[in-house]
Amino acid sequence: MPQKLDKLAGGYHGRAITDTWVTAQILGQKVGAKLHKLAALRILSEGIAKFEDIREQRITAGHDLVEVDRDTVQMALTCVVGFLDDCGVESGPLARLLGDIDALSNGSSPSRMLAPAATRHRRPESPTIEEVKGRLAAAMEYLQQTGMARKAAAAAVIRLMPPALRRRLKSVGVGTVDCWLVKWGGDHGAEPGSGREGYLHMRAILAQHRPSRQTLQKTLKAIERTLPA
Repeated sequence: MPQKLDKLAGGYHGRAITDTWVTAQILGQKVGAKLHKLAALRILSEGIAKFEDIREQRITAGHDLVEVDRDTVQMALTCVVGFLDDCGVESGPLARLLGDIDALSNGSSPSRMLAPAATRHRRPESPTIEEVKGRLAAAMEYLQQTGMARKAAAAAVIRLMPPALRRRLKSVGVGTVDCWLVKWGGDHGAEPGSGREGYLHMRAILAQHRPSRQTLQKTLKAIERTLPA
């Protein structure tokens, strides 16, 4: 943890990095002091939330998104592994992942665990990306249910998407969003997988809360934060 914070401090100064040091000290001292598990979990939660805040600040400051995401994951995972160790919980699987992330941060080759699985076909999108597309398909369907025509609903989803999300998904047109709904929408969906799961989850949320257009835009902004670099 201190080495990672030193690296961060070298490229990002100010209140954010100071808060990171404070958070690390709290996690290191209080969790290590064998607090009640709920109290220790609360401290861990606050610390990881702080790392996420710093991630947003670094992105706003123009730092490389890939490096920022990797730093954030490494710090958060370091805290989680330490928390599990202090609580007497086996942390080996996460420690191995942390070792691979550390190797990537240092410019080393990770283990073969992080190599993509072999496939005979075109490499598919990551499950996270497909889940987001399924959620956007559900948003289109929801707008249709409010009275919008199919094409207008797809166009509205694109307008409501944060610019960074549109860039991350690359070429997103009205027909693209419509295809996502055809692929994963409805009571059954044409294809199973992460896209279908994202659609179903988003559909349930929208049906329960019936958000306004403005609230839906905020929801899509929150979805953007779940995407890796």
